[in-house]
This record gives sequence, structure tokens and C-alpha cells, in this order.
Amino acid sequence: MNCPHCGRDSDPLFKFCLHCGKELGGKKPAKKPEPAPVAAPVAAPVAAPSADPAPLSAPLVEPAPAAVFPEEAAAPPPGEERTAPEAVFPETEDPAPVAAAPELEHARCPRCRAKVKADAKSCPLCGYEFGEGGAEPSRAEDVAAIVQAPLPDDAVGYLISVSSVDGRETTKLPLRPGVNTLGRGEECDLRFPEDDLLSPLHLKVEVEGKSARLLEPGSRNGTFLRATEQVKLADGSLFRVGQQLLRFEDLTSLENVVPDPGDGTQVLGSPAGARTWGRLAQVVTEELTGSCFLLTSENVFLGRERGNITFPGDRYISGTHAVVTRKADGPYLRDVGSSNGTYVQLHGEAEITTGQYFLAGRQLFKLYLGK
Repeated sequence: MNCPHCGRDSDPLFKFCLHCGKELGGKKPAKKPEPAPVAAPVAAPVAAPSADPAPLSAPLVEPAPAAVFPEEAAAPPPGEERTAPEAVFPETEDPAPVAAAPELEHARCPRCRAKVKADAKSCPLCGYEFGEGGAEPSRAEDVAAIVQAPLPDDAVGYLISVSSVDGRETTKLPLRPGVNTLGRGEECDLRFPEDDLLSPLHLKVEVEGKSARLLEPGSRNGTFLRATEQVKLADGSLFRVGQQLLRFEDLTSLENVVPDPGDGTQVLGSPAGARTWGRLAQVVTEELTGSCFLLTSENVFLGRERGNITFPGDRYISGTHAVVTRKADGPYLRDVGSSNGTYVQLHGEAEITTGQYFLAGRQLFKLYLGK
């Protein structure tokens, strides 16, 4: 659907626009009221001219400058005709030539909207044959038309990708039977060379009949699968809510902040309470940890406006987004009906069903099986 604020396409399942961050489906900005029409002034009646009319007032519009004439010559002798002097006009320069518009060097694939060379015969990303018309120099159809574009004969499904890197709002990538590789490298079947968060070989999508699996070969930034039910967390588990990358930490596995001298002296520290059982830490970089949040109750809610832990500046997080629950067999993470979902890092492999979302690099993918 089109965002009512920026006009760009976003997934209709999201509550907030992936581009401008404003709420989807909301009211469009109010239009400025049009000014009331002004009635044309009524001309005053003109009085009949008198015998000796008064001089007219100066005109409202300044007249154009008159042509410049040379001084009048002396009166010609009797019997000779007098010729009118030639008008002298100021010299004008010729208008500057208008530069020709540069020819387009790139175009877009009509199926997947990938950027291709203007003289290309087929798309290097999805394999679409352009034919005599070639690739389109600009986007001419909407997202629905791209989604309905024909797939290769051997395709058994496809991925829909929403990208924030190069303006490709929707990309349709065909999946073939067997293993489909995805990443930044040239050897991948589904390639995103502009996404610097993807590894050269980031992910494998294996399709067998009407089922599919994601296989994580060990990419640097990982792949995150959208949670459709509660997920058990282990020490070091990573998950994403909005733009936050969070890591669950078991307090028993953390190193001591202050070494124990062994003489019975207690350590001075901030009060935390005896009920603390875990911690969530923001992962900022490979070496830097951001804010840390202690888990002190059986149910710890995360959200933008409500909850035990809030992120008021993250517009991709719902008011109440997810909950971390302490149970007898360990902690669990569950989405509570957020608009943009909760994503848990994939380890090894996992089954994925049609219509399910996953994150890899800067791309949000949605799987479809069948044509």
C-alpha cells in the first residue's frame, strides 16, 4: 500500500512506513483551505468628456521604452523630400544554447526492478528476458503489477524483498527446486551487491515440493526469522524488535565486575533486588554494548510507550511489542501482536512456511511457494 505521507510503497501488514516511519493507514495531512474567491472589482461609471478634459493620471503600468532616434537634422532645402530617420535599437546577445539531456545509461528490470544497463538483453538478478523493448528506463507499474509478473517455467516459488538501500521498494526473486543461495557475492543465485550487511554467502533457501527451509552457513550478521509463537531463549540469544538488536544474558554466566579479594568484604554496588534473574543488552557494534536492562519480574514487557523496558525513540516498535517470560524450564520470548513483528536469530536451519518473513542484511523477505 502507498504511505499517505511520503507516497512510497510499504507492506500492508506493517503499521509504520519503512521509508518515512509515519503511521500507515492514518489520515492524510490536512490540506490547506483554499482561499475564498475574490469578487472582481466593479468598474466605476465613466463621465462624458467635457470640452476641456483634465489631463489623465499616470498609467499604472510603465510603458515599454521607446526606440532611440538620432537628433533631427536641419530642415531640408525647398524642393527636397525629408526621409524619416532610421530607428536605432540596442544590440542583444543570442540566447545561450540549451544543453541536451543526457542519455540514460541504466534502466530497471520490469519484473524485479533491479538496476541494469540500458542495453542489457536480460536481468542479471532474476533472469528476465527483456526482448526487443529492452529494460524500462523508469518505473511504470505499481507494486501489484510487479508481484503478478510471470515467473520462469522452472520456478517453484519466490521471495518478495522490501529494500531500503537503493529505492527498490519491492523485488520479486524466483526460487527454483533445490538450494537457492542468497548473499552479496557473485556466485549467489539471489544477489544484492549493494547490501554491505550481507555476507558474500549469507543464506541458503532449500525448496522441496511444498516445503522450504532456511539454512544459515555462518554469516557475520546472521538471519532473523519472524516469531509466530513463543521462542525459548538461551544465554547469548539475539533477537530484534524494531531497530533494536538485543541479547539475552544469563546472570550466572557473566564474569565478575569486581574481583573477589577472598577476605569476606562485600562489594559496593547499585541496588538491584534479590529477584533479578537475567539481563537484556543492546548490541551496538561487534565490540560495543549499549544499555543493559535487568529482568526482575516474571513477565518483562518491551514497547515504545508501555512496558517495563521502553524505547520511545524507535518508531518501528509498537506501544507494547513483546514480552520476556521466566518459566520453570527457562526464559521465553513472545510477540504480543506488534505491527512490525519480533525476529529471533536463526541457528543452523529452520522450516519456513509460505507467507512468513525473515530478515537478512538490510532486506526484509517474505516467502511464497507456488506460482
